[in-house]
Amino acid sequence: MKTIAYTCSYELNEKTATEEISKQVADIKNFCKAHQIELNDIYTETSTRDDFKPVLLNIMSEGFGNTDRLIIANYDVISKNKDFLDWIKDEFNRMKIEIISLEKASKPQELFSDKKLSYMTEKIKNIPSLPEIITKSIEIMQDKNASVADLSKIISNDIGLTARVLKLVNSAYYGFPKQISTIHQAIIILGFTTVKGVILSASIFKMFTPKGNQTFDYKNFWKHSLLTATASRMLSKKTSLNTQEDIFSAAFLHDIGKIIFAQYDWENYSNVCTHEYENDKELLQKEEQECGLNHCEIANMVAYSWNLPEIFCDIITYHHNPNASEKYKKECSIVYVANCLVSAIMSNKNLNIDNIPLDILENLNISGDNIIDVYKELVNIAKNINDINSFFE
Repeated sequence: MKTIAYTCSYELNEKTATEEISKQVADIKNFCKAHQIELNDIYTETSTRDDFKPVLLNIMSEGFGNTDRLIIANYDVISKNKDFLDWIKDEFNRMKIEIISLEKASKPQELFSDKKLSYMTEKIKNIPSLPEIITKSIEIMQDKNASVADLSKIISNDIGLTARVLKLVNSAYYGFPKQISTIHQAIIILGFTTVKGVILSASIFKMFTPKGNQTFDYKNFWKHSLLTATASRMLSKKTSLNTQEDIFSAAFLHDIGKIIFAQYDWENYSNVCTHEYENDKELLQKEEQECGLNHCEIANMVAYSWNLPEIFCDIITYHHNPNASEKYKKECSIVYVANCLVSAIMSNKNLNIDNIPLDILENLNISGDNIIDVYKELVNIAKNINDINSFFE
């Protein structure tokens, strides 16, 4: 996908105009770096009029078929004249060129064009909502006046969910040292936040049961998810983060976009699964090529439609690119590193910490020795995971 940027200033003072253009360029480059977008060219308008745009018109005349995406600081850069702006937007839409305005890109969904949003919405329209018991549980946990008994009663009404939650909280993967025998006890000991994550993980696992006509490796997928969650929890304990309770369950769901593709777009996603990839960038690009978007983008839409906690949405969206997260950069970095450890283990490769970007490690302030310790412990845990499906039954 070829991406270009367009800058413009209406300032008549040359120095002021130069400073404004420089800021736009810097903001665009930072945005592209944060979102792993390869920026091919930056064009600067020569006119200060909002109804005369020779550089922009030249992009339009030469860009058809050669440009896929245009990044701007804001829509005023194109024009402050609404009629002219609407015409430009219609022309770019006709040429199938996305316009991304940094001013609008405050939420993950706003990074996408209207066309892509429509396409994504079509993709996820058949994905079921979360079970009513889950939405009710979340509502209770968000109610400041709710009691442990209120939540316990809701969860206990579902025998299957109760069993799966207790099995998960008592597992070695979660790491609680004593046996927990009731939902009421689990809530008291672990707290609302932890139990919320546990029931989400158990329920979503159950929603995406394997389809018989696929070759997607469900067992391998959930094993990777469980190990990444385990590694994330282990790494988080070596930090001072106050979100440690959320890490396990958020990390467990980090790749949920892949299984959404497997269930609802297998015709295209099967072409992704037949390849091996040297790095995350290659995988994401192949997903976009075959499915129109990557697994982080589709999962972002679903996570928000499910009204998942904000930290879950961020980790699901930015686990391949932690620095793009404004609020949960450290948490996303933890899952990024955990993902690296698990990928090395499951591909039978030796861990090379040098392959983990330095800025990601700096986000965490964790020593290499600590990461090695987690890796060694994780190797032993991985050997003891047998039937991943029975873990949630």
